[in-house]
Amino acid sequence: MNFMDEEVIEMTKHARQKKRLENIENQLLHTDIVKAIKEGQLLIEDETIEFIEMSFYEGQIKMCIPTTFDVMEQELMDIKYPSSRRPEYIYTSESTSINVTLKIMEQQIQAEELEDFTETMMTILQKTQPTAKMLDIGMNEVNGVQIGYFDFITPALDNKIYNLMFLFIVGKNVTMGSINCLKKEMDIWKPIAYGMMETISIENQLLDEEGVVG
Repeated sequence: MNFMDEEVIEMTKHARQKKRLENIENQLLHTDIVKAIKEGQLLIEDETIEFIEMSFYEGQIKMCIPTTFDVMEQELMDIKYPSSRRPEYIYTSESTSINVTLKIMEQQIQAEELEDFTETMMTILQKTQPTAKMLDIGMNEVNGVQIGYFDFITPALDNKIYNLMFLFIVGKNVTMGSINCLKKEMDIWKPIAYGMMETISIENQLLDEEGVVG
């Protein structure tokens, strides 16, 4: 096989992949993603992604995630989330390239401060990760819960990572969640990430000083 043959094969492969992503993007545009996720099944081309409502912090927070996601193994957790302040919940896909995290923080704010707090968190991230490309920031009301969010792309080794971060208040404490994937998976998983965020519901119980539900 000569160079020209290899180039034609590569161009054909690229064109097919591009067409597939266009088809998926069009399909997602015409799908009620939140409704599909809540009902437990989201069809992507000929593949069905199944979802289940998970409970966190003794049922205080609920959110739908794919049924195939599992708790990240400790060894991988130490590599991907080495900080001592790592999220308390980290779920990952079978490929470990898509992750969902959740953590109730010590920070306490009033509901009317959430929008400013979200902007502050984004500013801090921009300063600590100057190579991050910020995409969007906003507020959304989900199941009676005010949620601040922002998304961005960061470089990581040979890849780029798409991140959606979201913040809401449980009791008086700020809760931070995130969903991330490889940038090459972003066309599919960005709308799914937003859909998952919109399944969040909370039982607003107060925490004691040790972060235990009261």
